[in-house]
Amino acid sequence: MAEAIHIALIDDDAAVLDSLHLYFARREVETTCFAVAEAFLASLEHAASFDCVVSDVRMPGLSGLDLVRELRGRGAIAPIILITGRGDIDMAVSAIKCGAYDFIEKPFDESRLLTSILTAVETGRQKAHEAAELEQLQSRFRLLSARQRQVMELAVAGFSNKEIGTKLHISPKTVENHRAWVMERVGAKNLAELVRMAMQLEGRS
Repeated sequence: MAEAIHIALIDDDAAVLDSLHLYFARREVETTCFAVAEAFLASLEHAASFDCVVSDVRMPGLSGLDLVRELRGRGAIAPIILITGRGDIDMAVSAIKCGAYDFIEKPFDESRLLTSILTAVETGRQKAHEAAELEQLQSRFRLLSARQRQVMELAVAGFSNKEIGTKLHISPKTVENHRAWVMERVGAKNLAELVRMAMQLEGRS
């Protein structure tokens, strides 16, 4: 396995925890087990982090669906997979709508669960990377002056330096200087890349 994976496994059935913990250990997946969702949430308060969360649906206290809602409310990125011994179509639909990555009924093939976890982790890491990239882009964008932002907005809208100059009542040369500074500040190599970045900032990509 190229990169280590650490998952949280939540189930009030000790036999399920033991069985899955051993199975994942043999496949070099680190697993931290919790009997209730509240204990898992408490671990997050102490800076614990996981690549994926696997939780039973029906448990004492917070249910798996409650946990999904709680984590999504906190803005958690880690994907959540729900498992249950008494599931139905309505429950599965509700789980996915709440933000669960997958919904698997017991008894299940352990390899099926592992495949879902690996896919979920890959997806989660990609989202985390994109979120970090967007934050970095936003930080660079905040360094632009108001005039530079105007030039950027008009440039990505397709206006030429001359047209931008006319709209902003500045010379094409000044526009060119602002444009070059914008490209350097945000790290864009060309106009196409600048347009892509602008779309990211607007949440359209």
